[in-house]
Amino acid sequence: MKKILCDEKQKYLYCKFDETDKEMLLKKMSDVLYEHGFVKDSYQAAVIEREKNFPTGLPTAGISVAIPHTDSDHVEKEGFLVGVLEHPVTFEIMASNQEYVDVELVFMLAIKEPQQQLVMLQRLIALCQDEHNLHLLKQGKQMDEVEQLLETIN
Repeated sequence: MKKILCDEKQKYLYCKFDETDKEMLLKKMSDVLYEHGFVKDSYQAAVIEREKNFPTGLPTAGISVAIPHTDSDHVEKEGFLVGVLEHPVTFEIMASNQEYVDVELVFMLAIKEPQQQLVMLQRLIALCQDEHNLHLLKQGKQMDEVEQLLETIN
């Protein structure tokens, strides 16, 4: 894992991960959120279990994403972690019947207020509908533009 950006005042983290196993990736990402005080130690098991029952893969244009999250009682403070994957990781597609997608970007959410979940998901999905945005996030070369994109989510 390589941290690229960590702006806690803006409530987001942006890191690269080289995991190839979905469960290990979710563990590493939840560890990062825990280390930065966004989630409780119970978050990791809860997000892994939720992903098994309610998959979060989204086949978006160009670069597919996943949006794992769990209940607010596992969250200390609101925010999210963008995981840029060195290698695609297979996630089950949201609301599908065992259909899968190879994901390259993972947005792991820490939502404190349940009513904010829908708002954050709507903003995130709007961002993900633009293939240019996804490529900017994946490449991570123009960090000022990456920061501007991430600020639109929270």
